[in-house]
Amino acid sequence: MQTEIALPFADGTYLFRLPIKRIIEIEEKAGPIDLVKHRLMHGGWSIHDVIETLRQGLIGGAKGEVNGKAIDVTALRANSLIENYVDGHALAEHHLTAKAIIAALYVGYAPAQQAKKKAPVKRPSRRKSTGASSSTTAEPSGLA
Repeated sequence: MQTEIALPFADGTYLFRLPIKRIIEIEEKAGPIDLVKHRLMHGGWSIHDVIETLRQGLIGGAKGEVNGKAIDVTALRANSLIENYVDGHALAEHHLTAKAIIAALYVGYAPAQQAKKKAPVKRPSRRKSTGASSSTTAEPSGLA
């Protein structure tokens, strides 16, 4: 499992990653990372919880794709994305993105191809059916 996750955001798809240095930055503005996680997952989150998770995740991921073109994400670009696509817009969608970033940090994320490889194989049942229902094969009860 990896702790980085690529998500649609703003004008493209970006890689979000929270290495220790980025977590420290979040904690300076929003408090202990475990409390940030708790608020994002269970409610009571603050604007700092959302904004800093997005911003630091963008900086930590350091790359994205816009219109099919790979781009580098610096702190300057991350700040610009936050200003242009988060500030003044509805927060619910951004809260869900921040929640996904934190979930990847805590429990990991398996990309679709990797998840398919690890998916359990369905095995056929070993029981063979006779085709008869249980009501026709069960012995009568209460008859004497």
